[in-house]
Amino acid sequence: MKRSIKLSNLKGIVFNMHWTFLILLVWIIAANAVTGTTINNIIWSLIFIVLVFLSIAVHEMGNYWAAKQFKIQTNEITLLPIGAISYFENFPKSFKEELLINMTGPAINLAIAGLLLPFIQSHPPVWEITSHFDIIHENDLLYKLHLVNLGLFAVNLVPAFPMKGGRIMRALLGLRMNYFKATSVVVIIGKIIAIISVAAGIIYLDLLLVLLGVLIFLAVRAEEYILHLRSLVKGVTFSDVVINDYHSLQANNTVHEAMNTLMGNLAKYFMVMENGRPVGTIDRMHIINEVAEKNYTLSVKSLMKANLVYFHADAGVEEEFKTLVAFPFTTYPVMQDNRFLGVVSLLSILEYLMLHQLTSKEREKLKGLIKKI
Repeated sequence: MKRSIKLSNLKGIVFNMHWTFLILLVWIIAANAVTGTTINNIIWSLIFIVLVFLSIAVHEMGNYWAAKQFKIQTNEITLLPIGAISYFENFPKSFKEELLINMTGPAINLAIAGLLLPFIQSHPPVWEITSHFDIIHENDLLYKLHLVNLGLFAVNLVPAFPMKGGRIMRALLGLRMNYFKATSVVVIIGKIIAIISVAAGIIYLDLLLVLLGVLIFLAVRAEEYILHLRSLVKGVTFSDVVINDYHSLQANNTVHEAMNTLMGNLAKYFMVMENGRPVGTIDRMHIINEVAEKNYTLSVKSLMKANLVYFHADAGVEEEFKTLVAFPFTTYPVMQDNRFLGVVSLLSILEYLMLHQLTSKEREKLKGLIKKI
């Protein structure tokens, strides 16, 4: 996700923090400063922010664990004040899998809220409190953390992107209509919810509602761009967009030999070749991690991901657009009659459109869309 701050890279998974976390941090510090509270209260507020961050991180690690049970890998996680977004390397095979993956995170937040109940018995129930998210004090830290986790559970069931509820709603609609039609319906719902959230936040002077509305609006715009891109590739086949300029490693290369190749380019993914045919892919960071562990003699073949997705040369790009747009930097092999022709990626397809099929007006629009990837 754009405008995110990279935090770390753990075992090939990139962890980012969305910029809206900074708004939350500034808001809490400002709220303390305006009321003239002490440094001690500001420190407790910062501790609260850290605990919220950890709650969201645990939420998303739950999703990661659930996805891993279905052999769905995650390569990037972006943490938001209202949850997180995981970028999967492949898709759930069924509605049941998608539902379980997206429900795990909110369920963890509900569990955290439940575990905190014994420590907040002296506080009134949530429905009797008029102001839930004011200044944090030592004696109400756990209570506010309880409220936040209840809020994360509820907000993530809202049927709008980027929350899990948007994905769940799309999966439910997908039982009756195709993926992109379902996406368009959830986009409309998201716009309505974003407008209501921002309006309510302004009326009631609630920054969290405004922040929620802004995040939903940004996510809806991202989904709209996907729908627009799909309309541009109608009639284009993979044979039209296949290219021969790609980065590759030989399956029998060692990690040490692969390291020398990495030093000569900045490619994020490599096609693994054996006897002139693609047999897998490997991520740049995977090789770097093995170098850091001094596993120089391991072969690339033993480390690669062998479950390659192949595209047939005569197939329409529109048919596989869901896969392409989910992983825009991934390079896919194109085959014809069991013969390797070359590779494609979403970015190469967009470049083809800019060069061959668009008017100057559409070309400018596409430039803006590419910047959002």
